[in-house]
Amino acid sequence: MKLIFENLGPLEYGKIELADLTIICGENNTGKTYVTYLIYCLLTSWKHLIDINLKKEFHELKVNGVTKIDLQKKIADSWDKICEETVAKFIKHFPEMLASKSELLAKLSIKVDIPLGVLWKHREYKNELRSAKGNLLVTMTKLAHSSELELAAPQSSELQSIISLENFIEERLFGLLLEETIPTVFIASTERTGATTFKKQLNLAISNLVDLLGQAHKDGADSITPQKLFDTIYGRPEYALPVRHNVQFINQLPNSSAEDGEIYRSFPDLLRRFETIVGGTYVTNKEGITYFQPKGSNLKLGLGEVSSSVRSLLIVWYWLKHFAKKGDMLMLDEPELNLHPANQRRLARFIVALVNHGIKIFITTHSDYIVKEFNTLIMLNQESPKLQSIREKLADYLLEDKLDPKRVSLYMARDDSILRPGYKRKSKAKTLIKAEINTTLGIEAMSFDETIDDMNAIQEAIYYGLN
Repeated sequence: MKLIFENLGPLEYGKIELADLTIICGENNTGKTYVTYLIYCLLTSWKHLIDINLKKEFHELKVNGVTKIDLQKKIADSWDKICEETVAKFIKHFPEMLASKSELLAKLSIKVDIPLGVLWKHREYKNELRSAKGNLLVTMTKLAHSSELELAAPQSSELQSIISLENFIEERLFGLLLEETIPTVFIASTERTGATTFKKQLNLAISNLVDLLGQAHKDGADSITPQKLFDTIYGRPEYALPVRHNVQFINQLPNSSAEDGEIYRSFPDLLRRFETIVGGTYVTNKEGITYFQPKGSNLKLGLGEVSSSVRSLLIVWYWLKHFAKKGDMLMLDEPELNLHPANQRRLARFIVALVNHGIKIFITTHSDYIVKEFNTLIMLNQESPKLQSIREKLADYLLEDKLDPKRVSLYMARDDSILRPGYKRKSKAKTLIKAEINTTLGIEAMSFDETIDDMNAIQEAIYYGLN
């Protein structure tokens, strides 16, 4: 995905293209979180905001029990126009997603390049919708090397009462078309530690809401939806969508008997590497109470008894063990939170291991340790017979601990002189600067280097002043 934006929070202009590992760094209040939330909200809402007119096809399905949709003619041929309309709709809803006032983003402009890809046309596809009793309601079928999708309803008379039918079909349809370009995204926001700390209170709030919904249903208020009732009670959302999603995730942590995820089943060593960083493992019992068990100990500590680093990493552990699959994207807002420099380096190696196992990563960071560790892994990627002997001396590094620089993009949020669209001359603006990546020396992160140079100069002045 390629993205160009103007007037996003403190950032006046920026261009970014997602890589297998995308890094944004910069000083505080330079717009890193705005970019993170923009990308997260775009990726998670895009399929839901797309609007295509399938009323004719849905009518045919309900009346005749069968219909066909030519995806090439209906969607692919009009994709640019569909994207423009979807972006306009997204800009309208984005302030609400951020729990922000619309005037703060009144001048926001976005251009998005989300291609459909080509694999969807060549693959065979089949999906189905069943009733609560298991009866087959709708089948979706597409032959390989065809753009025509057939919908069939064996018992079309039952479809009239299914409100979610159109949503189901459209969601699966766009899942097929955008499988190559829009990954399933999981985010660990900077508020993840607080959301974990107050898990019990959050569970209580949800319990109260469920009770109110039950009472409303009992009184015959069938028109009151959960979302409407929630908005009535709490008003405008107080937290951005990524934070709300983290809260929802923490309140539904799978217990120990839950099914393991695809990545964990295929590469269990990834979780063991992560547990080296966190210093133990997590357990959620059937009552929904989560404990932390330190490595080499039988102790089970409550979340109020553990360190902030343990709470900070909890949701990533559960995501990795139960949900992560190849092709997904993990977004980490300041992954270094509460971590010792040694663990920041281990986390950088873990992130690269995820990339090498098919997970896309997007991070924002203030950590020079993380970026420098990425540099080390880029340097270890070189083809050289001398590297074998060097690796043998580096006990902490595995053979697969290397990073292809072609898979990495790093952007620095800072002031720079740029030529903005529609302007004839360059001007100073808060923007994103793409860093150079050298196959020998790694990433040139100027903001970190400048700070380190300043500190060295100050220390030298003090030393020579005293001597």
